[in-house]
Order: sequence, then structure tokens, then C-alpha cells
Amino acid sequence: MKTTLLLIAIATSLVGGNLSASTQGGWGQKQTQGTVKGAILGGTLGGIVGHQHDKQKEGIIIGSVLGMIIGNQGGKGSDIRNEQRRWEEQKRQMAYEEQMRLREQQRREQLRREQEYRYRESYGNTSFSNNDELTRARHRAEQREAELYRELEIRRIQENRKRALQEFQERERIAKEQLQRIRQGH
Repeated sequence: MKTTLLLIAIATSLVGGNLSASTQGGWGQKQTQGTVKGAILGGTLGGIVGHQHDKQKEGIIIGSVLGMIIGNQGGKGSDIRNEQRRWEEQKRQMAYEEQMRLREQQRREQLRREQEYRYRESYGNTSFSNNDELTRARHRAEQREAELYRELEIRRIQENRKRALQEFQERERIAKEQLQRIRQGH
């Protein structure tokens, strides 16, 4: 009996130390599943081995603890890889959007140059082509386009931040629910 209590104390401290370090960033889905699966599988195998040596309880406890630790770390690695994939995809999407924005900006600039060229071809180098009013109108149009691009960029950034915030809030909600389920089960 003393051995069983000693094993329970050691198991609790090992699991508590390992798992509390994992909860600082919150547990992911795979990490939680790996911990539970590891505890079940490890407890089963530990019980079988322990039964063969007439120490079934100790075998279950040791097997469960080792299974939890191994499952927890394996699931954590899987969650980290999934998170990295999601961030890489988000970066690729942002890079694509930026590339499209630059292409659109280049297209508009090219169009403006073509219009200016056609205008010069149509009217030649008369005093009308050098008109200050025309230059001021062009500058105003360019300023408004620049303001438009800035506003569109600000909105794009705000939308990306809003999506990221919603994603983090959803992850937090899921983690809270899982914690509540775990705490209610104990």
C-alpha cells in the first residue's frame, strides 16, 4: 500500500509539472487527445505488465503517467505543426493580396501614362498641354488615388486583425470548454 501511495505521489508530481508547463500557452486539440489516449493506452499496458508481476495497480499508475506524458508531448508537437501551417498559409494569402494590390497600382499607373501619351499625341505641344489647370487636376486625381489606396490598405489590415482576433477568441473558448470538462471529470 505504501508503494502505491508513493507511486501516486510521484505520478501526480510528474504529470502536474509536465502538464502545467503545457497549459501556459493553452492546450491544443491534438495535445488533449494525445494525453487522454496516452493515459488509457499506458494504463492498459501498465496493468497487463503489472498483473504479471502481481503489482497491477502500480503498473496502471505508472503506465498511465508515462502514457499521458508521451501522448501530451506528441499531441503538442502536432498542434504546433498545425499552427505553423495555418500561419504560413495566412502569410501566403497576405503576400498574394499585396502582390495583387501592387499589380493593380502598376496597371493604373500604366493606364495614366498611356492616357497622358494619347493626350500629347492628340494636342501636340500646344500651350493647352502645358496648362496649369490640367497639371493641378492630374495631381488632385493622383492624391485621391493615393488616399484610396491607403484607405483600402487600412481596411485590409483591419479585416485581417479582426479575423485573427476571432480565431484566437474561438481557440480560447474551446480551451476553456475543455478545461471545464477536465475539471468536472475530476
